[in-house]
Amino acid sequence: MNIVNMIETKDIKLALCGTFDTFSLRNGEYTIKKSYYWGFDSDGSTLANKVKKIIPEAVVTDYGNHWHPFVGGAKAGSTKDSYLYCKFKLGLDK
Repeated sequence: MNIVNMIETKDIKLALCGTFDTFSLRNGEYTIKKSYYWGFDSDGSTLANKVKKIIPEAVVTDYGNHWHPFVGGAKAGSTKDSYLYCKFKLGLDK
């Protein structure tokens, strides 16, 4: 069995601590989102690079920047929030 398949979600969250505001897992694909308030014009690659640096076994499947005009009280990672996101999987056959 591949060691990557034995990593638990809590271990991934701990490894990426401080890198994300929201974290989810759906159909074997992890999604992290990092909210921002002002002035980011990144395409999301910085977040994807951080994931690859922290978890070299991660295979990034998608990343990007979800920009939304300011809405007071929007929750982190919600559709009314601006955030960078990164989607990745572990243990894929390359």
